[in-house]
This record gives sequence, structure tokens and C-alpha cells, in this order.
Amino acid sequence: MVDENRLLEDLTGFVAVPSVSADPSREQDVQRSAQLVAQAFGSVGVQARVVTRPGGLPAVIGRREGPPGAPTVLLYAHHDVQPVGDRQAWQSDPFTLTRREGRLYGRGTADDKGAIAVHLETLRCLGPDLPVTVTVLIEGEEEIGSPTLQSLLLEQADTLRADVVIAPDAVNADVGIPSLTVSLRGLLNILITVRTAETPVHSGVFGGAVPDAVTTLCRLLASMTDETGAVSIAGIHPGHCVSTAGPDPADIRTQSTMLPDVEFVGKGSMSQRLWDGPALTVTGIDAPPAAGAANILSPAARAAVSIRLAPEQDPTEALQAVENHIRANAPKGIRVDIEPVAMGSGWRADPESPLTAVAQDVLANAFGNSAVTLGVGGGIPFIAALLETMPEIDVLVTAVQDPYTRAHAPDESVAQSALISATHAQIELLRRLGARYQTTKAAVTQ
Repeated sequence: MVDENRLLEDLTGFVAVPSVSADPSREQDVQRSAQLVAQAFGSVGVQARVVTRPGGLPAVIGRREGPPGAPTVLLYAHHDVQPVGDRQAWQSDPFTLTRREGRLYGRGTADDKGAIAVHLETLRCLGPDLPVTVTVLIEGEEEIGSPTLQSLLLEQADTLRADVVIAPDAVNADVGIPSLTVSLRGLLNILITVRTAETPVHSGVFGGAVPDAVTTLCRLLASMTDETGAVSIAGIHPGHCVSTAGPDPADIRTQSTMLPDVEFVGKGSMSQRLWDGPALTVTGIDAPPAAGAANILSPAARAAVSIRLAPEQDPTEALQAVENHIRANAPKGIRVDIEPVAMGSGWRADPESPLTAVAQDVLANAFGNSAVTLGVGGGIPFIAALLETMPEIDVLVTAVQDPYTRAHAPDESVAQSALISATHAQIELLRRLGARYQTTKAAVTQ
């Protein structure tokens, strides 16, 4: 039986470590987080160790043998988390697991330390009767685009090689409505820096003739989308029209907390806008703050831009397309620097995979509601990297998050019931995978 208190104790310990991979000052915390995770998996019989590629952050890998000849299942998650942002926007300390009205609050509760706790409790519940061989990869740089993951997979291929991977790092359709993700968008994060002059100067003396960097940057950013807000960069893949039914616009409006009269951006169906096509977001701007701003022409300004890419888009080609667009639209003589920060390929599931139906049935039984298939607008760089190393592996992307999780934002949370249901589902899924092997073995020996 799933021990709810034990699972929450694991998660409490993981959340307490501020393993923010994007913050260099937190590198020791990321190291500490990896050690904690390795010790936890060691306690359930996994021969776990911390590994780090040059220039990268620590991952935990391990293996626990099942019956001879049984299939191997790779359990994936990541122990690094996003920065907390404005702490005043959190109702409770981001690194203290806090329960409120059936939800567990804290950075990483859902993305993705909740998944680590699910993996651990799964192995504890199966105990000595593990029906499959299990390999484990808990990476430490997913939130910065997994820059050394590909080399890590190649280096550790003998330990990690598997027949199936289970990655609970997506989003369920709703609280209590389990989902199997069948597509993921890719990612391209860049910094754009604009310089128009060497020094700031008086806006009353030079304004009207001399351009300022903030306005110039805003015009460049505006050129990257059309009047509907859809991406308008030549070479950025528009995405294929998917047959999966998209979410209800009314649900999107409620879940995203849109103001009542704000209109949706983009073109096409909701599934095209959210799952299948590109989307561009300006995630930050470095410019003089509005409070106390002086009447000057700013000589430099910088913006962080995140572009979600269609599942089939090559992020390297997308970067070239963005560079071409910016160079073509920047006013003559303006200095523009484009720095890629994170890149990751998307993924689309094999619609013929026989495991899809098995996974949906297991999820439905565990959650008490029919499981749906859907796309997810976010990316998991691990999936594309894994398929390059192990192209024959079957991929199952599951979830503990829901539309109210607020991953990456203040007050990130996960429904406590989702962690329990996801653990039940994963236990049953491993048993069924083992049973398929036993059935096949029996048929061969007859």
C-alpha cells in the first residue's frame, strides 16, 4: 500500500533544498540536492550515484535489477527547480512544504520533485517483488535546458539503457483527470541586447532625432509577432494541425486568470496555439526602472525572449531564423547582440505504440477517471536527447501537475491526491510491464 506520510516526508526533504540551477550562487545547493536524492534511491535498493559532466550540474543515475530477462524501465525526473521570483508573491515560504486545502505548496512540489517522490514510493511499495529492472535518471539542469544531458546519456548509456521510459513531468487535464502526453513543444530562449549610443543623454536636447535603446528594443520585439500575437518570423515552423481535441477556451481563461475582457492571442484552434504551434513570450526586460526614471535616452537595453517551438522544429534552425529576422529588422547601425540561453527539441509520440492503451487504462484505474491524451506546450529536453541515444525506447510522459499548479510561478503547488494516484498508477504499470514479459516468456517455452 502507498504510505502517504512517507511520500510526503520525502517530498518535504527535497523541497527544503533550494536547488535553483539557473542561479550560480545556488550551485552547492544543487550538489546537496543530488546527494539527498542519491541517498533516497539507495535506501530502496537502487545502486545510485551522483555524476556530473564537465561544465554541468549533478545528476543522479542508478540501477536496480529485476527478474532475469525482464524489461528495463527508466524512471526520469529532475531535482533542479526554477528561481522563486518575488518572495512577497508567495503565501508561504517557497522551500517549506505547506499544505492548504488539499494542495502542497513549495518550489518543486510539482515540477519536478513530486515525481521523484512518486518514483521512490513506487519502488518502496514493490519492495523485493520488483517485476522489471529499473534504471533511474534524476537530472539537475532541466530548468536551464539540459546543456550537458546528451553527453551524459552517451557516457552512461550502459547503465541507463531501457525498453521504456516513464517521465512524470507534464500536466494533467485537470485535478483528478489523468493525462498521457503525446506531444511536446521545443524551446529556444535568447537574450537580445540593443545599443544605440555610448552614454545616456538628455531626452529634451536629443530626443526626436537620436534613438533610445528601450524604444528600439520594443520595436524589434514587436516585429517578431503579427497583429494577432502569432509568431511572424520566417523560418519558424507553424506546426502541423493535430487531431487531438484542444482545451475549452473557457477553461483556459479561468485557469490562466485572464482578465474578463482580454482577448486570446494567436491563430487557429486552441490545440494549435497551445500545443502544436510556436509561441513567443518576452519574459524579462533590463531597462531603467519606471520609478524615479530620469529624462534621458537610454543607450542600451536587453530583453529575455522565450520561444516555444513546434514539436518538429529544429531549435538550431529556429535560432538562425530569429537571428536573420532581428538583423533584417534592426535599424541601420544599431548594435544588436543575440545570445542563446537554452535550446531543446520537441517530441511527438508514436501513435502506434501498444503501451499507450495500457498506460491509459492504468491511469484511469488509479485516478478514477478516464485518461485523456493531449499535447503540452512546454518542453522536456530529456525526451529528444534520450531518443537520439536510444531511438527504440518507448516513451510514456505522465503527470502530477494540473492547470492550477503554477509551475515556475509563485505559489507552485500539486494536489496531494495526484501524487497518491500517480504512485498507484506507476506501481500497476510496472507490474503490467513485468506481466507482459512473463506472458511472452511462457508462450515461447511452450
